[in-house]
Amino acid sequence: MTIFVAQHARRATPEATADAILDDLDSRVTDEASFVVLPENAFTTGDAGPALHRPLRERCLDRLTALARTRGTYVLTGSWAEERPGGGLMQVARLLDPRGSECARVERPVLPDGTTGTGDDFPVVETPFGHVGVLLGPDFWLVEPPRIECLTGAELLLVAGSLDGTQQAAQRAAVWGIATLNTVAVAFAGSLNERCGGGSAVAAPEGFLAEAGTDEGVIEAPWDVARIRHLREPDLRFQQTLWFGLWARRTELYTDLTAQVS
Repeated sequence: MTIFVAQHARRATPEATADAILDDLDSRVTDEASFVVLPENAFTTGDAGPALHRPLRERCLDRLTALARTRGTYVLTGSWAEERPGGGLMQVARLLDPRGSECARVERPVLPDGTTGTGDDFPVVETPFGHVGVLLGPDFWLVEPPRIECLTGAELLLVAGSLDGTQQAAQRAAVWGIATLNTVAVAFAGSLNERCGGGSAVAAPEGFLAEAGTDEGVIEAPWDVARIRHLREPDLRFQQTLWFGLWARRTELYTDLTAQVS
């Protein structure tokens, strides 16, 4: 089982960007694929502006659906802006199953500065390759969303994200940190443009399995769900597994803090 993560620089137009990404995925993704992950603002720069045009959106979905079907893989489409029924824009990311059907969706508001907002729904999907959580945009960098998905059962986090802060080296390190603290694998697809620093990677609790840095292309890494399940087995001596990272919790310590807030 293999995870593929796409990271491509933006071209002059969304159409040219889409062609470059989709052609590369068709060329690089093999039948060994279990998951394919694209980044936040997969075909656009992420600046405040119009939604991705419907014809291009439909063409991208059609090609990603065909990729899912022909390779027998799950595809996280990345996200792009779509118009809200009541006005405004929202970022939408979809998880397609090997039949090409949508099995999960995450929607987040596009903020006035063009960045993606946060939300409070964090889907976890059962697949033949393990339980996977889907995260979009800044939700990944918060403590609670990855933890909530892992406590719900996620063994692999599929992230359509970006390194777009002023501390991108720290964000890169946090990808591994989140994997370790939650005893989970992370497939992080990062945008690559003037504002975003790439950083796509696949991380396990023990370290990075593959990293793109600021290079363009499709990276791949093996996916071993049995390893994650082993690391989550109880081990009160903390010698063989990382059980304590996810399950050894002392929620009673929050009592005074939550009482102050309420």
